[in-house]
Amino acid sequence: MILTDKTPWYGELTDLIGLRAIQIIILSIISLTVCQLLKVLLFSIRDKKFAVNALFTTGGMPSSHTGTVITLVISLGIFQFNDLGSLDFSFAVALIFAIVTIHDAMGVRYEASKHAKILNNLVADEELEVKRQLGFGKKGKLKELLGHKIVEVIGGLIVGTLVGIVGSFLFINFS
Repeated sequence: MILTDKTPWYGELTDLIGLRAIQIIILSIISLTVCQLLKVLLFSIRDKKFAVNALFTTGGMPSSHTGTVITLVISLGIFQFNDLGSLDFSFAVALIFAIVTIHDAMGVRYEASKHAKILNNLVADEELEVKRQLGFGKKGKLKELLGHKIVEVIGGLIVGTLVGIVGSFLFINFS
């Protein structure tokens, strides 16, 4: 469907599309926030101390990357189907973006986590200054929590799906 300013309901539809874009952004941010807060809770339980630093970390349960992109895909799909009666190319773009993001979290970043652990063990006995010169950072360690195990991705998938479905229907029914 090609929209022009001559289409009778063009203004109403473009206003709705702008509103839906803002709603999708809000829902995606909510999903990201819920995932990060769950990390704080789960890390705090695991470590038996309040782990506020988990709020700003990558890796761990649940995957906030997965939660965010799944919320994006689901809310976009629900809004498009509800408002237009079909899905358009932007849904396909969001879906491919989500697949690539999730694959990267489980693949490349998870493997990088394993490599960081090995490298940290290899240089454990080196002087801090030597580690810094090798690129191991100020504390002399590479960050190990980067990627996700499948269960962490499934956790993000669950959060993202719930936020996407519930949030979309709340916006549809109350806007």
